[in-house]
Amino acid sequence: MQHEGAWTTVWPPLSLAFIASIMKKENWDVQLIDCGVEGINIDGLRWKMMEFKPDFIILNTATPTIVSDLSVTKLAKEVSPNAKVACFGIHVSVFPEESFHMAPGLDYVVRGEPEFTFKELARSMKEEGVITKISGLSYQDGGVIVNNPDREFIDELDELPFPAWHLITPNRYRLPFSGRPFLLITPVRGCPYKCIFCAAMTYYGRKLRYHSPERVVEEMNWIKKEFGVGDLLFWSELFNAKKDYVMAVCNEIERMDIKMNWVCSSRVDQVDREMLNKIRRAGCWMISYGFESGCQEILDRSKKETNLVQAREAVRLAKEAGLEVVGHFVFGLPGESRETIRETYKFAEGLGLDYAQFYCAVPFPGTTLYDLACSNGWLSNSNWPEFEQNYSVMNLPGLKATEVMKLRREAYKDFYLRPRRIIRVLKQIKDLNELKRFLKKALNFSTWI
Repeated sequence: MQHEGAWTTVWPPLSLAFIASIMKKENWDVQLIDCGVEGINIDGLRWKMMEFKPDFIILNTATPTIVSDLSVTKLAKEVSPNAKVACFGIHVSVFPEESFHMAPGLDYVVRGEPEFTFKELARSMKEEGVITKISGLSYQDGGVIVNNPDREFIDELDELPFPAWHLITPNRYRLPFSGRPFLLITPVRGCPYKCIFCAAMTYYGRKLRYHSPERVVEEMNWIKKEFGVGDLLFWSELFNAKKDYVMAVCNEIERMDIKMNWVCSSRVDQVDREMLNKIRRAGCWMISYGFESGCQEILDRSKKETNLVQAREAVRLAKEAGLEVVGHFVFGLPGESRETIRETYKFAEGLGLDYAQFYCAVPFPGTTLYDLACSNGWLSNSNWPEFEQNYSVMNLPGLKATEVMKLRREAYKDFYLRPRRIIRVLKQIKDLNELKRFLKKALNFSTWI
């Protein structure tokens, strides 16, 4: 849950789509609004609310957008004073008390994995049930903030309905270059690893939980037939964690003759030649690896539990299988110096990657890195909007936040502005529309760096 992915910046709202589907099954009339993608400003959202007259408003939140996310509470109470407002996300799960203080009109915070908590909350609101018994819920009672016990994670993922993608316009979410619409699918939840910069375990726990291969492929087929979408991102931190599971999913894709293009993520120590060849035959065209650093000492201090030999081998095997490869790297982790950062982007250049993403290490609430940053006095500020991966907010010993951002910009220039790289990208452009998209992205990129 740390990385965005190198090939798109606009994601379909998966969590909201799951919750919306559950609310529909509980006989609620539901609208799903993705303001950023739909180009809806605060006045537009006001009109949407006035027209729909909601009784229950659910806000998806994230650390860098938490201020603007929770500001919607004030608007909601102005438009629908009697409506209940709830929010969910990693940030509010870690800081429910702060969330209530930031948004005085907020009624509920749903902590952790949200779907079944919202299911029970929706029923209690219809049937006047007792919210004190709803696990994973925080609320205010007479000015006192009450945190109910944590909810157990969903053990049988197949109990979840398909996401309510019919409430969005899939055509708004498109891949770069090809311009094809895509959607998300989640075969696996949970992560047993202890990387200090990742908050995945805060939200989905450490136990790996799986949709059945049959359910995964059924959902793929449903997406293609219902929405005409032929591209998917397998949105799971550890889809490749169990080889037998990956092979079973691919076997089911082949058995059902599902012709779809998809992308997945993996650790570098979870792949082998047989698996990579199998996923390629089943429609995967790109794999995304979290390398994080090209310095073994930094990897060890970050508890990544991988090594540089595994990283090189994972790329080599993926390329042999005919897969494109994305690499993710994080600058500014504990122990980092200018030299180790330069070591990392030289390592990135030598891997033969198709794409690379370079992030600033962000001490997101819910991570070990956040605790370390607080206890060691590394935080340069506590302005939540700057807690996103384009910015560094940690002054490490011997390395300031501003230096990390400067070195990150240099890494992007070195990686993407090499003549050989530019020629390779231009060769991939097949028509005028792709050329226009490329020029637009190139302009945005050159302005940004």
